[in-house]
Amino acid sequence: MTWRPVPATSDQPADTEAIARARLRLRSGAELSLRDVRVRNDSVVGYAGDPRERRAFPVTDVASIERRQLSVGRTAGVVVGAVAVTTVVAFGLAMRDLGNSINAVPAPRVP
Repeated sequence: MTWRPVPATSDQPADTEAIARARLRLRSGAELSLRDVRVRNDSVVGYAGDPRERRAFPVTDVASIERRQLSVGRTAGVVVGAVAVTTVVAFGLAMRDLGNSINAVPAPRVP
């Protein structure tokens, strides 16, 4: 997951879709994490804390809003890395087993 900026708030229509998780940076320097955030023409409204406490901020007090989204590049990197590590480990185990069977003493033949 990564944080991506949300477009300028003044361009948002009155009934926009809620942002599941957002990080607000206020002009005062404070940073807040909110859930179910709605950006309106004049305010940003969301829920903070464990008991759902509704918070609202005037758009003029908000310096930026970032939305939490899936990072395709990072996810692909993790998947490729995991496949590479799994392949190297499997190859190493196969080589160990092959080395053990090459050096093994054959079983005696029974007449």
